[in-house]
Amino acid sequence: MSLRKRLLRLVMISFLTPVIYLLGCQSKLIYHPNPYGTAYERLLQHAKGERIAYTTSQGKQTAFYIPPRTRTSGLPQTVWLCFGGNGALALDWLYFTEYWEGRFAYLLVDYPSYGDCEGAPTPDRIRKSGKAAVEALAKRLGTTPQDLQPRLALLGHSLGSAAALMVAEDLDVRRGVLLSPFTTMTEMGRIVLGWPLCHLNMHPFDNRRTLRHVAGRDGARFVIFHGTEDEVIPVRMGRELAEAHPQVVTFHAVPEAHHNDILSLAGDKIGRAMAEAAPAAP
Repeated sequence: MSLRKRLLRLVMISFLTPVIYLLGCQSKLIYHPNPYGTAYERLLQHAKGERIAYTTSQGKQTAFYIPPRTRTSGLPQTVWLCFGGNGALALDWLYFTEYWEGRFAYLLVDYPSYGDCEGAPTPDRIRKSGKAAVEALAKRLGTTPQDLQPRLALLGHSLGSAAALMVAEDLDVRRGVLLSPFTTMTEMGRIVLGWPLCHLNMHPFDNRRTLRHVAGRDGARFVIFHGTEDEVIPVRMGRELAEAHPQVVTFHAVPEAHHNDILSLAGDKIGRAMAEAAPAAP
């Protein structure tokens, strides 16, 4: 083999190796599922929560319903659908929900393969799982998804902001709070992998597109919180999403907050924003 051919072969191998790796292991780079331990069961019992079981193409799924601490007859005034980051579990929200308004109920949603859920996550599967979780909750509450819809609001952190916006798009939910959202997964790939490898993205979450769609609906109102020291998703991404819809989206930079401590540092402000953004009682 000539020197030229050897060099060409070496270049091709050098280029194809990361490509093949990314195509084969991309899900492991994006999603970090974890199982539940016994401590979570105690948290669920303390919150008087219950499991909501349902099934999707990925198999058996489990979400968690946390009723309002302030007991009222009939349906809760507001049900917050909560979606965590790529390394979080749905029940992690319980560390914060007990400090937020007692009139709120919560549906805490895991992704396929997370917690007690079967399957494997993709954008489409996460979208369908969120929608199916709402349908299962409506059945549990003795109502329909259509009657529950005006009472729904969305809360998402990081990857969960993308999940929340997809559900908002599908179920016509017009109120929500987003924490540390990215613009698109491809742009996140550019930060981590550079160009052109970022365009090998097989999980095309696009918050720019979904927020544009949701923000165009009458009565839409969203709040974005983003840490100024976020080392995972740059604060400029959250600011860009908000600035594209100044009449609908309010942006709050959280000084000194990183990616994973924003809830701890801004929990009270987030709770107040949820109270202000919650849909009016039907």
